[in-house]
Amino acid sequence: MLQYRDAIYNNYFSNQVNKLDRDYASMLAEQASHNGAELIDLLPANKDAKIVDLGCGFGTFVKPAMDAGYTNVSGYDISQEQVDVAHQLGLKNVHLSSIDDYFAKGEKADVIVGLDIIEHFTKDELIAFLHNVKESLNPGGKAIFRTPNMDAPQTSVFAYGDISHEVFLNKSSALQVMSAMGFSKTEVYGGLVRNTNPLLEVVRRIGWWKYKTFRKIVLFCSARTWHNVVFEPNLLIVAEG
Repeated sequence: MLQYRDAIYNNYFSNQVNKLDRDYASMLAEQASHNGAELIDLLPANKDAKIVDLGCGFGTFVKPAMDAGYTNVSGYDISQEQVDVAHQLGLKNVHLSSIDDYFAKGEKADVIVGLDIIEHFTKDELIAFLHNVKESLNPGGKAIFRTPNMDAPQTSVFAYGDISHEVFLNKSSALQVMSAMGFSKTEVYGGLVRNTNPLLEVVRRIGWWKYKTFRKIVLFCSARTWHNVVFEPNLLIVAEG
């Protein structure tokens, strides 16, 4: 383990900007609402499917998955602080564990979720992680990842907003690494972008359309295509084992 990680991960929840001294229940509701809107439709129809969220934080995907009726959901996180907060909020199926310790159990899952975690690995660690994910999926299972998108505007806000980030992807490199690891099918989408205020959302949509049009013109002028470019701040990577 890289030496700086002990200092960062031991107090990962409290040393992140804007997370100290906040109403944890409200924070969970806010993030769970976003994650549910973004990801629930990617889950299988079978509500008994085994869903495992690795690096689950304080349950911001565990909760919306349970709220959607999934009965076999569990989360694992290395931060004692985050697990404690999850338990305070009633999410007892969030467990303290490193990702390596989870894989060492040899359990299988129908869906393995990793939100905002693969950017924390070195390239060698990412390869090992993806290998373990693939080996841990049941036949027909899938992996769902979210990670900062290096083709997005103001990329540094997301990519360098956490000192523990190590590796960064765009759509092309995401497809490349998933193919190299032997996933049978991979799709890469832009993450959900929205403003919960309806009026501001209208303004945002207009501005976003203008921005994307401008970026496509820039790509055209540089003799490149935009068909393999995602512009949203986050990538969603959905890979079948």
